[in-house]
Amino acid sequence: MKDPGFQPADPRPIEAPRERRARHFPRSGRLLLVAVLLFAAFAGFAGFVAGVVMLGVTRERAWGWPALGCLGVFVLGRALVFVLADALTCPLCHGTVMKERRCRKHDDAFRLWPLSYRASAVLSVLGQGMFRCMYCGTLWRLGGKRRE
Repeated sequence: MKDPGFQPADPRPIEAPRERRARHFPRSGRLLLVAVLLFAAFAGFAGFVAGVVMLGVTRERAWGWPALGCLGVFVLGRALVFVLADALTCPLCHGTVMKERRCRKHDDAFRLWPLSYRASAVLSVLGQGMFRCMYCGTLWRLGGKRRE
């Protein structure tokens, strides 16, 4: 009998690359608080600008009080974010999640064009309950640990 030699195996379908699921972020409560404070600070700044514009247009002094209140919301929100955001680091790369550094950002980092990486992360946290680390590109989700 003659040896058949090399015989190729049956063709297999090409498998799609595996997509990693989002990991659980351990300090979800603090991250959500910082995201809400950053959003409130942005809204406070927008309200302050609107109040100053209305004060200049209408010349009514009553617009000064809402403008001052919105400025207070902005300053208080940014001060609290400054204190709380230092402790929010990515468990994998140890980069600060809600403070942008001058480091090079990962290719997979999420960013909406007119916004910064941090503002895009805030919108992602508030809208979807997950975010992507801007330094290592890892997808993180908020909430409790998933039980399987």
